[in-house]
Amino acid sequence: MAVQYPEAKDCLKLLNSLFQVINANKGPARIEQQWYAHNLANKFANHCFFAIYLSYNRNQLQLSGKLFELSGLPSIEILTRAAIEAFLTFHYIFYSPVNDEERDYKYWAYRLAGHSERKNMPIISPESKQKFAEDNKAIMDFSAKLASNSYFNCLTSRQRKKILKGDWRLPSWKDIALDANLSKMIALYYGHLCGSAHSSSLSVLQMAQAHQKQEQHVLIVPSIYTVNIVCSNFIKEYCTIFPKCRILLDNDDNKLIAFWIHLGKASNQFELSE
Repeated sequence: MAVQYPEAKDCLKLLNSLFQVINANKGPARIEQQWYAHNLANKFANHCFFAIYLSYNRNQLQLSGKLFELSGLPSIEILTRAAIEAFLTFHYIFYSPVNDEERDYKYWAYRLAGHSERKNMPIISPESKQKFAEDNKAIMDFSAKLASNSYFNCLTSRQRKKILKGDWRLPSWKDIALDANLSKMIALYYGHLCGSAHSSSLSVLQMAQAHQKQEQHVLIVPSIYTVNIVCSNFIKEYCTIFPKCRILLDNDDNKLIAFWIHLGKASNQFELSE
């Protein structure tokens, strides 16, 4: 099926580059952190793929002999938001640390948060009871590791308590986005995407109006632009962490990646309200 949006053609090329570098890194990881970084990349690629897939496929469902055309807009925006968060998580935990102490602190806080999250799930089987016990042990282990970490110990008492309760990131998503060289415009657009995920009244109104006027494409294009920008940045950071993957990218790949990275920074020149 033909791609409806010119911007989607670049997205398909970027996704091809992304899958190439990820697949080049298959095999046993040397350390646990590399395994998590690689699989977070797979999660990111999954979000991007389905966002672009929905953008150029006609979504129809036949029920009781009637054909219903469904709006892909809210799903695309939710997937775009998930892609942004996956990229920012990758950037914060695996790319931004400047030394081993900071890298270990961020990774251990992230892992502790995951085990803390699952502890809140109900115990309904012997297997879940076993998982609960395993999570308790993991939380104790990661808490002990954090207690020995110099970066963690430089935090305030309040910040350390937040981390140990499962709040793995102290900065906001917006602050992480700005640290990752994304523009203020992208950081603010993320807030709009959160409204779609949480069914804000604006997101309901936009979906209804776009469907009635057949103007979904107008609202989908910003998501495609955003996916292109975060995908380009993800490829760059992934290849920095796993340098052997960079050799798979040819001149055209690198030019396209550089173009969208630059575009993602460019809107910082505009004055935007906080």
